[in-house]
Amino acid sequence: MTGLSATVALLGLGNPVLGDDAVGLHVAAEVARLHTEHPVAGLTVLTSARAGFELIDLLTGFTHALIVDALDLPEPTPGRVRRLTLDDVAGSVRLVGAHEMSIGDAFALARTLGIAMPEHVEIFAMEVVSTRTLTEEMTPAVAAATGPLARALHARAGELAEGAQQPPHE
Repeated sequence: MTGLSATVALLGLGNPVLGDDAVGLHVAAEVARLHTEHPVAGLTVLTSARAGFELIDLLTGFTHALIVDALDLPEPTPGRVRRLTLDDVAGSVRLVGAHEMSIGDAFALARTLGIAMPEHVEIFAMEVVSTRTLTEEMTPAVAAATGPLARALHARAGELAEGAQQPPHE
């Protein structure tokens, strides 16, 4: 990527009225705030309450994608973040309806169709507690973890942007 500009999409996924499921949206909002204060060249902050086909529309043309979503496990450690790849989410990181496709399937379909999707994808899945209660409030441990994750992702976006500007290794 020498001499090329990285275009980084930070995509926060979630449902704003299902408690901890909104964590991706909250992290994205904080990254957007940080980006306003300390701009990162090539960074675009996006949010979506949907997965599946919409991911193709949102991420087409970016070189890198940082995706943030809730990870609903039987015995979670609320606020713990797992860094995943597309291979890790071949099933589905997020609970989507029967008519939706997983993150991994969306990328596979786009590649099959020749759609230019990000070559580099990092998924940050935060372990959550409450994703089925109708509320706009997140649990305390998850809410507390959003700021540190947002700061880390803002810094990661900066690293990706700077990496694209580096001269080749000889």
